[in-house]
Amino acid sequence: MNLGLGEGNVIFEHTNSTAFGGFTDGAAIAADAGALFLGRDVLDVFLKHDAWLVRVDAGGAVVWSQGFTRQAWGRHFLFDAAELADGSWIAVGATSILDQPPQAAWIVRLSATGALIWQYEYNGGLVETARSVVPTADGGFAVAGSSTSSGAGSEDVWVMKIDAAGVIQWQKTLGGADNDQAEQIIELDDGSFAVAGFTNSLTPSGHAPWLLRLASNGALLWHKVVADDVWGDLGALAKTNDGKLIVVGRVAQSGFPSNDLWCAKFAAADGKVSWQTAYEGDSGDFGSVVLPLAGSSFILGGTWGWGFPQESIWLQRVDRRGGLNGCGLARATDFSTPSPTVTVLDSISSRAPGGAQTQPVAVLLAPSAAVVTDRCP
Repeated sequence: MNLGLGEGNVIFEHTNSTAFGGFTDGAAIAADAGALFLGRDVLDVFLKHDAWLVRVDAGGAVVWSQGFTRQAWGRHFLFDAAELADGSWIAVGATSILDQPPQAAWIVRLSATGALIWQYEYNGGLVETARSVVPTADGGFAVAGSSTSSGAGSEDVWVMKIDAAGVIQWQKTLGGADNDQAEQIIELDDGSFAVAGFTNSLTPSGHAPWLLRLASNGALLWHKVVADDVWGDLGALAKTNDGKLIVVGRVAQSGFPSNDLWCAKFAAADGKVSWQTAYEGDSGDFGSVVLPLAGSSFILGGTWGWGFPQESIWLQRVDRRGGLNGCGLARATDFSTPSPTVTVLDSISSRAPGGAQTQPVAVLLAPSAAVVTDRCP
């Protein structure tokens, strides 16, 4: 589906699938207004997941596709990708032989036509997962996800910097005694990084949105946990046109029947909150995409009614302070953003050649006629 930014009207839509009816785990926008979809075919839920990539143009037509498998058993997941200036791609995820450790972070480099350039696995003995990747100004890449192989607790945020050839330059774990995970990483203009995700370690609520800023060498500059009594997480972040950070995710609080999509703007220098807004749908909702637009407005994307029969894609265009022009779905929030003590350690994962084999992927196109409902006429 492609939507016009002005009013959100559908320009075109269709469905893509494989012969096995595979599903998508992520997507990335291309410079030509097309996209790269990342997904997999589940041949056995515990033993056999084959990953695939499908590149489409601005009209939704398939440009190329590439699949990854392993002889006999093997599980391959790809969650995020980024296009480079020459049209080539980097994609990240995880891979394991069985549904148990060891599980390695898996990073794949592809040409502009989808040919494999290199692939590596990064593992410290237990479980590493790469959830997000960003090309860096020095020609390398920054990767974020989680690790149980090293760190302060059962699962820590894991951030790794690699060069253009996939060689590790540095890697850090950040967290506490419980599970903590990164969902997205971006590079800022000064070469530092911002990371969004969640922490179960640093909040009495048991699960809270977490935003971190790291120096170019991985040192922690500051971090913010959203409110002591708020349950939630962050799904995405971006740089704003005025040099700040915009995040989107979900929050749940007493007095509201379910979690709501949540968006906030932070100062990059110190993490001070400029504004924060929750958007309440009919049931569980969350945000997983944020796109700054010209004129300081934003597109927020996520899910309306997650886990319920009315589950739908939710898109909204908000103004520079998260407003919806009087729409009753939006309400201002005033959550505190403390900075509790966090443990930062050097991580121990090492690099090994990837074991996936490429395979053809037959992409099937079908008509689609999604019903678009205007929630705020």
